[in-house]
Amino acid sequence: MDDTELLKQARQVLDVNDMGIWTLPTSNGLYPHQWLWDAFFIAIGQRWYDVQRAKDEVWSPFRAQWHNGMVPHVIFGAGKGYHAGPALWQCEVSPDAPKYIKTTGITQPPVAAEAVVRVGEVMSPEERRTWYREMYPRLLAWHQWFYRERGLGNGLVAVVLSWETGLDNSPPWLEIMRTHGMSRRVQAMKHLKLERFMEARRKDTRVVPAAERMTTIDLNAVYDLIKNLRRLRYDSRQIMAKHPLRIADLTLNCVLMRANVLLAEIAEEIGEGLPLDIRQAIEQAPDALESLWDEETSQYCCRDAVSGKLVKAPSIGGLLPLYAGQLPKARAGALIKQLGDPHTFGAPYPVPSTPMNSPLFNPRRYWQGPSWVNINWLLMDGLRRNGHADQAERLRRRTLAMIAGGGMYEYYSPLDGAPAGAGNFSWTAALAIDLIKSASSARALASTRGNRPTAFPLGT
Repeated sequence: MDDTELLKQARQVLDVNDMGIWTLPTSNGLYPHQWLWDAFFIAIGQRWYDVQRAKDEVWSPFRAQWHNGMVPHVIFGAGKGYHAGPALWQCEVSPDAPKYIKTTGITQPPVAAEAVVRVGEVMSPEERRTWYREMYPRLLAWHQWFYRERGLGNGLVAVVLSWETGLDNSPPWLEIMRTHGMSRRVQAMKHLKLERFMEARRKDTRVVPAAERMTTIDLNAVYDLIKNLRRLRYDSRQIMAKHPLRIADLTLNCVLMRANVLLAEIAEEIGEGLPLDIRQAIEQAPDALESLWDEETSQYCCRDAVSGKLVKAPSIGGLLPLYAGQLPKARAGALIKQLGDPHTFGAPYPVPSTPMNSPLFNPRRYWQGPSWVNINWLLMDGLRRNGHADQAERLRRRTLAMIAGGGMYEYYSPLDGAPAGAGNFSWTAALAIDLIKSASSARALASTRGNRPTAFPLGT
């Protein structure tokens, strides 16, 4: 399939899923509401054919921004049948929740600043400054929320549910949750072998096979952790003191580190002074990220903020420091070596979300193995900014070949490229558009951004 046909198919998916100012993740009913980081990836593709529509997509999640600055990971619409809907979250128990729109009580990786800058790239300088002025206060409030309410005091922040990372059942989170996050109810369910009975009641597996989703035991553990957040009224002081899971997660922190640098770029262009808390985070985070490096396993790891121990189960999150900024050459080299290792991440259809030699690797189970286009996109960007444009280009071409062979799906088997999860998947379509269009427009885009810095050194 050539690029012209791929662009046509991608645009058709986005048109079918278009809800006006926001986009459904998929048209098959699995995700009938708006998801946070989906929206920002979708806008990055929309910018190539409709700038105003891309602006609407970026802005739309902020209509549900909480009074404390948090932007929630799901904004509920009129869709029915989602297995973790408003009745589970009951966010009205928090005085910070918006009154006139229902949401979840957690967030997701803050890709918004990336989307704001990418959309700004295709505007005139005057239009871009107007756009930046509109979005900057909203972005700033969200970033400050992370450090005020989830900050660990070293430039990193805590995540309290795996869904906040976007990598819902990645191995580090399975290890943490199965060790520290299983309620008595879930332990009893497991002991009594009730999983098959409970599985029959699941809504999500009516749309996609159960073998491709989180296990029923793990999903019920997440439900009970959500109920605990609800009992704590989504009060961060209570959560940081009493919730069993508080993790310095690699994925969210790497995205936040990059987002802070982009926020600084936005602030500079519109003549705003970046507040002290964000400047301190930018300064502290590189050394804090290096503290997550494990010499024994030669990888970056999440850290359990409760015990202080590294969580050494490997996942794709261990490669995302490439996206966070400019790594020391030795660190970048070690990650690129893993990226090409046929025993770990060097799969025929890149990049597996769990290394292939992991005992938890499953090529079709959600974040335990499948390759995801959005993560590939982040890795490509990080490879380029770390001086490895050739590797980024190879990953771009292989990602597009995977999409062309399998269609616009949620994820793909890294072993044979077979599509899995939901079809007509919006961020796959949007990022396919971006991967095609940005390659042909790279020089023009570089000139619009001039020589402004887009990365900062990590470590020494």
